[in-house]
Amino acid sequence: MKVARNFDINKLLKSNATALWLNQWGNLINQSIQDGLNKGEDINGDRFEPGGEFTHKSTHDGHPHKRPLIRSGRLQKSVRKLPAKRKKLSFTIKSNVKSKARWNIEVDGKKYSGTRSKKGINYGAMHNRGKITAYKTSSSSFIKNKNVKPRIWFGIPKDLLVGGDKYNKMKDLVHYWNKAMSLPFMKDFK
Repeated sequence: MKVARNFDINKLLKSNATALWLNQWGNLINQSIQDGLNKGEDINGDRFEPGGEFTHKSTHDGHPHKRPLIRSGRLQKSVRKLPAKRKKLSFTIKSNVKSKARWNIEVDGKKYSGTRSKKGINYGAMHNRGKITAYKTSSSSFIKNKNVKPRIWFGIPKDLLVGGDKYNKMKDLVHYWNKAMSLPFMKDFK
């Protein structure tokens, strides 16, 4: 009897270990995004600047103003993780929250409603760009020609980038796994 294998066990173990490591790292990034939204902080740990007077006086779709970017919770619920697998070694986090066509707003007890000319715009991405102004409202908007402050809520925080504390811990974990993979695992029997 002859027993043989038609795959390299070390390659299989390394790809599984890499997928596991990527998933752990991606989950840390996702958790920091979620925590930032809950605390009202950007990816660098700085507080979001509060909204203006209009934002504080208004109620949108029955939800009063809370902290920036979490009034309805749709932005946070839109964040999706696509974990790494052995055959696809990439971890993806994406957000695709889109504006609704209809809007309802109440300011000082007076109710307003309308339909947006452009629906389905990813407002999470709009807030995540710019240094001084993320975007400017249009002249036909309910709130005309206003500069909206950027709130960089989506991305990799500094401590998970190369050289950061959490990144270095994850890097040490890779070295541990590589060392474990270099040990003889299984002998060939013939």
